[in-house]
Amino acid sequence: MTKKYNFFIISTLALLFVLVGCQNNQTIPDGFYSYEKGEVKTAINELSFQPEIPSYVPIEVDFLISDRYFVKDTDMEALDVSFYTRNNDLLSVQFIDGNIDEEWIDTESVTLEDEITGIYVDNAFAKVLYWEKSGITYKMTYRSSTLMEEDNANNISKSDLVEVANSFQS
Repeated sequence: MTKKYNFFIISTLALLFVLVGCQNNQTIPDGFYSYEKGEVKTAINELSFQPEIPSYVPIEVDFLISDRYFVKDTDMEALDVSFYTRNNDLLSVQFIDGNIDEEWIDTESVTLEDEITGIYVDNAFAKVLYWEKSGITYKMTYRSSTLMEEDNANNISKSDLVEVANSFQS
């Protein structure tokens, strides 16, 4: 009887560990990709503020580059993280400690989770989504390595950028 009891206890504990481990892995929606969050977190640790980061991105990341800087003519600290695909598509995410009001033409308001209003811009060169949350400005820019054409398989949509924006967490 003790062998069965020990087997039951060990099996229950193993199942519990598996279930707890699965809860920490957020499910990535189809068409989105994971990336090396450790590199981004290391760059964020150098900042005097703590922005949220995306849980996933809309491109398959081959490598990423981060750059800490101060916004020109201000004392606002910022971080730019650039995600590149093998084909040189670029998703850039900027984190700025403060509110940046940019002048854009042909903007569209979008609503993110938690009733946050973002601004979306789409032109022939880039797709941009930016928003402010808790005193931090986030700006996500996608640039394809080729001209953005309807039949381009790497063409990221507004809803893709909104999906990524909604995935940001600490």
